[in-house]
Amino acid sequence: MAKLNQQLIAERLNLSRTTVSRCFTNHPKISPETRAKVFQLAAEMGYDYTAQRNQNRETKGDERNVIAVLIGLPQGQVVDTASHILAGISEKTASERLELQLHYVDPTTFMPSPRPRKIIKNVNTASWRGVLLLYPLQEQAVRNLMTKFPTLSVLDEYDFPEVDCVDADQVHGIRLMVQHLHQLGHRRIGFLTWKYQVPAAWVERRFGAYVESLYRFNLPFNPSDVLNTQADERIPLPELTRLAAERTRDGVTAWVCAADHQAYHLIDGLQEMGLRVPEDVSVTGFDGVPPPIGMPQLTTIRVAFRDIGVSAVHSLQRKIMDSAAQRRHVLVMGKEVPGATTAPPAR
Repeated sequence: MAKLNQQLIAERLNLSRTTVSRCFTNHPKISPETRAKVFQLAAEMGYDYTAQRNQNRETKGDERNVIAVLIGLPQGQVVDTASHILAGISEKTASERLELQLHYVDPTTFMPSPRPRKIIKNVNTASWRGVLLLYPLQEQAVRNLMTKFPTLSVLDEYDFPEVDCVDADQVHGIRLMVQHLHQLGHRRIGFLTWKYQVPAAWVERRFGAYVESLYRFNLPFNPSDVLNTQADERIPLPELTRLAAERTRDGVTAWVCAADHQAYHLIDGLQEMGLRVPEDVSVTGFDGVPPPIGMPQLTTIRVAFRDIGVSAVHSLQRKIMDSAAQRRHVLVMGKEVPGATTAPPAR
């Protein structure tokens, strides 16, 4: 196995060793995109760049200049949206002369104690100035972090604890999707989502926006056309696709999916069952990730992930400066992307 070091990171990203080294020292000539890629790969590989940094500079006992990003995914798992968010976080931390640390944590097992300062094994948190949370964690884990550091959640709103959040405007985005389908002539529109290791609040928000949008456009709400939203529902993906195909043959002419990856999986599954998209049924998504190879451009909402990353650091700094400030939920609007997966209903 190759030795885990900066040279290996450089080779994986096709960068020079010097460029990688400069990323870890906040060099001003490194672009936010490159810096984010290096930090993300280092975290995915488990490379500890904090130890070397601490050896190379003297730190005052009360100096805390690190923004820590805790990514709620098992180490090595990659999500398309993360790189864009991290580019925005990298850009803003660099401009504010803040250091950046990324750590992957398993959302099903990560549970920091509310008392000791050790949050992650072998990681010194004494220099942490604040914490950004990316992707859902257990609510108790978030509570415990909030007792130690100024904390802000990116993309995931928590009802309890009351943590600040920077998020995509779920309601506006889903409304645009339902409006688009309504204008095409669809009158029976279903909603479909997946279940995740940790309950995702964004699924609930997008489902709520779907129901609100049906009301706004005077469309009927049929509970049988809503799949996998109940707390006790955990429909396996093959069964979910089968149910969607069954509802489609029963009269659903369009599906609003809670996320792009769900929509692309649905399109693939429906086509295997003999249903064409968009000729037989329309499908929309949410996020704006690039289509998988061989798949059509999805009709979706492109979320401004980079802007969300920048806003997250800005909002966290506000929280650091005024810990008693009222909780805030900042929404960043997305943009409608016309795609090749929607058309007027066939019937």
